[in-house]
Amino acid sequence: MQQLLPCPQVGHASFENSLKQIHIGDVETPAQISKFVRPAICITDDGLGIQYAEGQLQKKDLSLVPHLFAYPRFVLDTFHQHRNRFRVSECRIYQFQTVPRSGTPFVFGLFITDTDNALIDFCVESTQSAKRRQVLVRLMRAICTPSSVTFKLTH
Repeated sequence: MQQLLPCPQVGHASFENSLKQIHIGDVETPAQISKFVRPAICITDDGLGIQYAEGQLQKKDLSLVPHLFAYPRFVLDTFHQHRNRFRVSECRIYQFQTVPRSGTPFVFGLFITDTDNALIDFCVESTQSAKRRQVLVRLMRAICTPSSVTFKLTH
């Protein structure tokens, strides 16, 4: 079951109009793409009840990353840097964007948390990074634990 959070005011009117609620769970909408990667110790596919070897379901989830996210290299590098954490915790990946009339998504950035919503890392493209970062930080503060956001922004 997905949890829904109200979208905070982020200072970008068209984005706020397109994202009324933040989905905590797997979702693919014009404004939000998120994927929860199962921990390595997860060996049962809930939908099918089939048993897998440790790490197989996690690999399956990670195989979708290049097709879903604007910065797949960042996601995969961050995942591998924190592999031990993601052995027992979900890797939660969030990307927020707006789609202008041109049809090409304007990605504010993405961030990764663990099961407890502790911020692991975030990525903002250098083009217009000040504007993108401002929006992404407000979204991170809505989802992530306050101490993890403060730590990541100051270290």
